[in-house]
Amino acid sequence: MALTDAQRQYLQTKQKLRYCIDPAWPPFESIDTQGRHSGMSADYARFFQSQLPVPLELLPTTSWPDSVAAVEQRRCDLLLLAMETPSRKKYLNFTRPYLVIPSVIVTKTEHRRVKSVAELGDAPYGIRRGFGFAELYRQLHPTLKFVEVQSYEEGLLMVQSGQLAGMFGNMGSLGYLLQQYKITNLKIAGRLPGDSELSIASRNDEPLLNEISQLLIERIDPALQQQINNQWLSVRMETEPDYQLLALVSLGAVLILAVLTWAYLKVRRLNRQLLQANVRLAQQSQRDSLTGLYNRKFLDEKLPACLSLCQREQIPLTLALMDLDHFKQLNDVHGHLFGDECLRQFARLLQQHFERPTDVLVRFGGEEFILLSVGVEASAMQQLLQQFIQDVEFKSVQLGAQQSQYTVSIGWLCAIPQRGQTTAHWLAQADVALYQAKANGRNGAVQAQAVA
Repeated sequence: MALTDAQRQYLQTKQKLRYCIDPAWPPFESIDTQGRHSGMSADYARFFQSQLPVPLELLPTTSWPDSVAAVEQRRCDLLLLAMETPSRKKYLNFTRPYLVIPSVIVTKTEHRRVKSVAELGDAPYGIRRGFGFAELYRQLHPTLKFVEVQSYEEGLLMVQSGQLAGMFGNMGSLGYLLQQYKITNLKIAGRLPGDSELSIASRNDEPLLNEISQLLIERIDPALQQQINNQWLSVRMETEPDYQLLALVSLGAVLILAVLTWAYLKVRRLNRQLLQANVRLAQQSQRDSLTGLYNRKFLDEKLPACLSLCQREQIPLTLALMDLDHFKQLNDVHGHLFGDECLRQFARLLQQHFERPTDVLVRFGGEEFILLSVGVEASAMQQLLQQFIQDVEFKSVQLGAQQSQYTVSIGWLCAIPQRGQTTAHWLAQADVALYQAKANGRNGAVQAQAVA
């Protein structure tokens, strides 16, 4: 590959280029069980390496949002497959697209064919969290009710169970999963406008890297591209010989058909049970068993992402720390079973009052809860919290013959996060405000000052 003197000097100074991928996005890219880069982008990475005079090194991440954060924080130089969006252009440069994937919607098989997004109505539809496709579709169709899911697998299961009317995404990933897991009660119901145009994205503080990336794209031979497409986007089935089955051929075609049908149905059922079990396990690890709300482990992962998103997009973030007043006394008087019922009722009230897609509810520990909310101004949030406090005060908890009331104190802050602020700063500010609410006589909310 012909490089200019400036480009060659840049690479010599860098010594190596670090790239990030989505670790769970087959067939496009993923990290396999041995920790190796797999998928279409792995094949492209091998080709790019053959053209570069410096090593191309994978920086492992735990998720796609983690990869995007790594390149934004300059820990990573490149994303091999990324979609250009307005928010990403603030910190990334993009080559011309070298992979274009049709956008589709998956529904149950009995659903009619989808001809237009306008006919979808107000039913909830799944969209994968953190993808550029999600950002663009929210802008193009603000009236659609989108539910963000962690993975395409989770979204397909929610469509199967009726929690979602359909799942938005690219045809490569969704078609691959429908075939991989032999899901027969779902279908690709229609083509959507806005294909996923995937480019090499590079950090924009080093513009020479974008020039080099564009040269790599131009070096891709159409035959190589077709070979990669055929390998990863075609239907593939790999099985080992079953010699016992071969020995039964002489018993006749009817017996073979019966055995194959039984085996197919069993594998399909087991695959589906395994997929459901994996999704349930992932969800359970993020949920509090008593209240069903998210747990502190989930908050530790979610809050940094919320801070980063709101800082990047310059939108307000609310963190409200809530503590049930005199809860120990309630437990001592009525017993722990009554206390558990009180916590469950409080969680239900939270879910009734804060049900926006961008509201996240967490049981922080004991009788402490946290609300994270994106995009609500402080004045509106103050009204919402006051209404919630009043509702809590006038609700009675009843378990058998026992009945009681309780109140809640809240410390909260609402601000546009500043660069460099940490989760510890935000939690500390909310905790100070909560202490003040307790000192003021409880049963109230105190707004913290903006985080410094």
